[in-house]
Amino acid sequence: MPLALSKPFIPGWYDLGPFVAECWLIGTLIAVLLVPFVRRRANLACAAVAVLGMGGALVSMLIVGVPVTDAGKPPLGGILIMDPFALMWKALLLMTAIAVVLLWLATSAAQVKEGDGPEFFVLVVGATLGMALMASTTNLLMLFMAVELASLPSYVLAGFRKTHRPGAEAALKYVLFGAACSAIMVFGLTYLYGMFGTLDLGTIAQRVTAGEGSAALLTVAVTGIIVGVGAKVSAAPLHFWCPDVFEGAGVEVAAFLSVASKGAALALLLRVALTLADAVGFVATPGTTALAIGLGSMGVLTMTWGNTAALAQTNVKRLLAYSSIAHAGYMLCALSLLIGRPGAAPVDALTGTSAAAQALLFYLAVYVFMNVGAFAAAGVVARATGSEDLSALAGLGRRSPVLAASMLLCLLSLIGLPPLAGFMAKVNLWVALAASGGWWWWLVAAIAVNTVVSLAYYARVIKVMYLEGAVGGAGGQAGAGGQGSAAGTAAFSGHPIGTALAVGSAGVLVLMFVLTGPLGRLMTDYAKLRGVGGGGV
Repeated sequence: MPLALSKPFIPGWYDLGPFVAECWLIGTLIAVLLVPFVRRRANLACAAVAVLGMGGALVSMLIVGVPVTDAGKPPLGGILIMDPFALMWKALLLMTAIAVVLLWLATSAAQVKEGDGPEFFVLVVGATLGMALMASTTNLLMLFMAVELASLPSYVLAGFRKTHRPGAEAALKYVLFGAACSAIMVFGLTYLYGMFGTLDLGTIAQRVTAGEGSAALLTVAVTGIIVGVGAKVSAAPLHFWCPDVFEGAGVEVAAFLSVASKGAALALLLRVALTLADAVGFVATPGTTALAIGLGSMGVLTMTWGNTAALAQTNVKRLLAYSSIAHAGYMLCALSLLIGRPGAAPVDALTGTSAAAQALLFYLAVYVFMNVGAFAAAGVVARATGSEDLSALAGLGRRSPVLAASMLLCLLSLIGLPPLAGFMAKVNLWVALAASGGWWWWLVAAIAVNTVVSLAYYARVIKVMYLEGAVGGAGGQAGAGGQGSAAGTAAFSGHPIGTALAVGSAGVLVLMFVLTGPLGRLMTDYAKLRGVGGGGV
């Protein structure tokens, strides 16, 4: 009897509509690859195609929104999820990726060999696609594929400056460290699949609640996932790759990894943690309590390590690398909001609004602009002076007042001072943690202490910009560290695109502070994860 051939699955708009942004990114990848066939000097053309493609992805996604779907027949068989949380993260991610391309034009475009541009933008768009998928799945196989799709291009981007020896060494360290952490994550994922015979994390969580599975093996599995994803967050003690990679990579790549890579990993880790906690109704079981305390403790360790290590840095990109590690620690504390108490449930049972998701989205929205602005200003200075050392910023307040003012506002926001959005991001996080009471007050205190510590190294950068090089004649003013620096006296006109990015980011930070109320309500509306808290969308 001949074998019956099943009808192949051909996705239609019902399946692909919710993921229109990913479809645009795939189309952009193809378009970038085709540009060299129609233009000999393809670098700038590929940059334009990448910006237009990612801009189209952003606009189309916002137009489509989150379509209403049949709960019994999820799109693409449920391997991908589209909900308000994923929509907001993808919007922030695409804005970051577009800013990174513009930053490349302002900093590295002149040094990139003609013909290398298509490779660079394929890697950027490919990594962006993986980071978009990371926030949209609880399927174990898709989870691993999304992490690797984001990671593999990132490894190449870290060493893309082919003649820059420190960049090549840092990229090799990144590859080895990332591969080891990915192997540990796969080890944990295989335990989950082996115990329960399903790839769906929600089903696994429900069966764990029913008493199935070994507690010891579950601990190993969840630890493996945290190690694999935590390395992308650069959470301590998995952060060792971060400072070297940031120093060795181009400033646009450092900005991309600082914002996009960390944000995607945090979004994925939040979805995994909330899915596990939702299965037990967000009550304080031994498992959920251990997970919440573990994430909170990792956040405290990460922020403390990042802030204390930053105190000794003299390279601007290394300093910003440790700063990004510290901010990853702050955001990890939000992920600890997995268990509640009467009157302070971490997830609203009616709407599915998550306190952790709201605090994370609010912080990420602010983090995008203060980091992009700081890296843009640092990149413009590095291009003008040929140095990435802190001394290159000496006298910036007189040499380029607009750029210095923008850098100042971004740094003050990174500290968390008013009247800037960084202050409101930390206040919003404090309020969310304090509402849960109990041991979360220790996290509030840890964030406050670390904020004071961070003031020291951010203030050092501000001091160099406005006070160093202020005494003496031309060419003899004191640079950073007390050494003479001609760079501290020469005025320069920064690249217009880089300067516009820095100024625009600083302006948005002020605007976000003024519009804190609407911004908070917007993030609350989008802090909803499909199927979490009994709400759904």
